[in-house]
This record gives sequence, structure tokens and C-alpha cells, in this order.
Amino acid sequence: MTGLAGKGLQVLFIENTGVRSPRLSDLSRVMHRIKCSTGQIIQDIPPGVKIFSPLAVPLPYNSIAIRYNQSYISKHIKKFLHANNLQPSEVIFWSCLSTPVALSLMKRCAWGATVYDVVSDPKYIEPRLGPSEQIMLKLTDYTFFASATLLDQYHSATKNPLLFEDGFNLELRNSTALITEIEQLPQPRLLYIGGINKKLQVEAITKLAQHFKGGSIILVGPLSDGVEIPTSKNIHIYPPCNSYNDLAGFLRAADIGLIPYVQDRYAGAMHPAKINEYLVFGLPIVATSTPELERLANLWGDGFFYLYNDPLEVLKATEKALICDNEASRIKRKSWALSNDWDGRISRLMEILEQKI
Repeated sequence: MTGLAGKGLQVLFIENTGVRSPRLSDLSRVMHRIKCSTGQIIQDIPPGVKIFSPLAVPLPYNSIAIRYNQSYISKHIKKFLHANNLQPSEVIFWSCLSTPVALSLMKRCAWGATVYDVVSDPKYIEPRLGPSEQIMLKLTDYTFFASATLLDQYHSATKNPLLFEDGFNLELRNSTALITEIEQLPQPRLLYIGGINKKLQVEAITKLAQHFKGGSIILVGPLSDGVEIPTSKNIHIYPPCNSYNDLAGFLRAADIGLIPYVQDRYAGAMHPAKINEYLVFGLPIVATSTPELERLANLWGDGFFYLYNDPLEVLKATEKALICDNEASRIKRKSWALSNDWDGRISRLMEILEQKI
């Protein structure tokens, strides 16, 4: 969305209304939404982007709640369109979720173009999304897939599927953020960025901590309830950064980027966004061997990924990544990122969408 704003488009980013009703364990996220909605939290928002945090009725499959939420959000959309002198026919409606509310909003107006952006199969998280997603796949003008593996899974059910992989954020590389505490941790520094949740292979993290006792395992991201990371003096857990560019302080100090995902159909089809963040800083990537990462490793060649099939193999993959890493390899990985930045991706995106609008 930042890239589209950079091209001069006005962007209204509507935070999702949820795929299930909140539980007690979601209390912190609910409070965060309330604070964002009431302006109690100052967010780092790029120029041209407005964020709307709706206080929606948290019953995503209840027909009355769906109608209310649609009406409530529609009023805010109309206000945004009026403020920017826009007609629906001039607007790209872009959804990353196929909730009943998102579907109803997509159907509500004659938008200039509609996009359903699929980064993972949401039905593994919430099967009740299936019916509304099935309709959205046939209704939307374009369905973008972040991974070729996902595209293959969805292809037969989709009207207009397109592979649209994430670009590399080079602004992150230019960030001057430094985190002295991280730079003082003993090496090797093995870094994981992202949600610390059920898709994380905790056994692999444990084995790395036990093997590299003189090193540091650094996890940066929101910690989900029910995920138990072992207590060890060389495992360091940090909350999400307040600003995206602050990630540079972790990445610049790291020796390796980790993607230790469980091997299931959900994680196996994903193109993890953290790949881009690691490669912008030239880091070798130690990751679980998934169908999508195997595809990328074959496509990009040696020196990018060090894949393993079992938590028992993660040590061998990590040792190899450390031994093989050198300045030439880092330059190669950074050069790949430079040639696949977001500017090029956004230009291609605009070409696609201009065919419709």
C-alpha cells in the first residue's frame, strides 16, 4: 500500500474485522484496536495513507452483524471518497481477506478494479471463510498470489489468477537504526522476524539454542498464547518494532535469517515476507524445506537458502550457512534484492490495473 501511495494514489487501509469472534486470549489485541480507533496510539503512517481501525461487531458470520459492519465501514469509505473527490469507478478495491464483510463491500459498488490478494490459505485458520472466498474468487477482477505454490492450489477455482510476489523494501536497507543491545550479543546471531505462533517450529529453535550455547537466538515479533519458547539465556525475545525501519537494527547485526516453519500445507505454500528483509541485508537463510522455498532455491540458485527437512537437520544446515557465508555471497544476495525492489513491482502492478480502470 505504501508503494501505491508513492505513485500518487490516495490509500485508505481498513484493518480487518476478524475471521472469528475474540477470545479472552485476544484481550490485548482488542485493547490495541480500541486505542487505535480512538486515537490513543500514534501510528507511523506514510504520506498518502490513511488507516481506519473499525470497532466492528465481532461476529463475522452473523447476518445482522455483517449488515451492520458493512453499513458502518461503508460510511467511512464514502467519507474518504468525498474528501478526495473520488468516484467508486476510480477506486481499486483491494482485499487480503475473504470475510463476509469484505465480500459484501466488494459487491456493494461498481469499483474501478477489484483485487483479492492471497498470501496464505485462510481456510486452514478458519474453515468458515470457505463459502465467501469461493464467491470472491469468481467475482474479483484479479486474484494475486504471493507464491506459485498457492497459485497452483487455487488455479482451477479462480477467474483470473496472477503470480505477484512481494518486492524488496530497499528503504529498510537505508535505515540508520542501530540497537546496541543486539550488537553486543555474542555471535553467531541467528535472527527470526515474524509471528511467534503455531507455525514456528519450536523444536528447531530449542536445538539451535542448545548447540550454539555461545551464540544468540533472537526472535522478534508478537508472541501468541499457547506457544512455549524454552527459557534459555541465549534465547532473546523482543516485541514487534514500533517502526518498520527499526527492524534494520536487528538485521544489520544478524549473521543468519531463520524461517523455521512447521511442515504443513498452510505454511508450506507461503512465500514468507521475511525473505525480503533478510536478503536486503545479504543474510543467508536457514529454513524448513517447504514446497515454495524449494521452488525459490531452485530458481535463484546456490547461496540463498540452506534448507532442512527435520529439526534434527537444522544444525547441519546452520553450520553450512555460516561456513559458506562470505562477502561475495552477501553482495550476490543484496544485488538480487536491488534488482527486484518494490518500485519495479509497483510499476508492473499499475500496468495490470490500468488495463481495467
